[in-house]
Amino acid sequence: MAQINVKASLREIIALVLAVAGLAVYIVTSTTGYLAGTAMNVLPIVLTVVAVAALVVDIALGSRLPAVVRDLCVVGASALLAASIALFVMARVTLAADVYFIPVNYPAAEADALHISIAGVVCYLLADIALIVEAFAASRVERATIVVEPAAA
Repeated sequence: MAQINVKASLREIIALVLAVAGLAVYIVTSTTGYLAGTAMNVLPIVLTVVAVAALVVDIALGSRLPAVVRDLCVVGASALLAASIALFVMARVTLAADVYFIPVNYPAAEADALHISIAGVVCYLLADIALIVEAFAASRVERATIVVEPAAA
């Protein structure tokens, strides 16, 4: 069984958990409460699942992957999560407009759906920030080591 370096992939694990949390919030707010029965865009779900799969591959295979593939997993997952954020936010613009800019007799369930959606967007944003930090982290760079051996006497 492969050993996973938890310390080296901590940011990726955090991003993975936050992305799944954001995805869960997106699905729940899109299918229940005020938005129940409305059309749901499945593209954020697909993009998030692909991003999570890329992170799982990078975490599980880690050092066995070439450096370029590892970088592509992190950068690709970050780009996919950014696209998911954009689609999630665009799907909730009408809620924000109704609640914050046209505050006339909107149902309480609409405000609840918006506020829960904001929590989901924050999860996605934090996941993407963790991946951006991971992409620039020095721990991802493999360095050559020089060993000085004592001279044989």
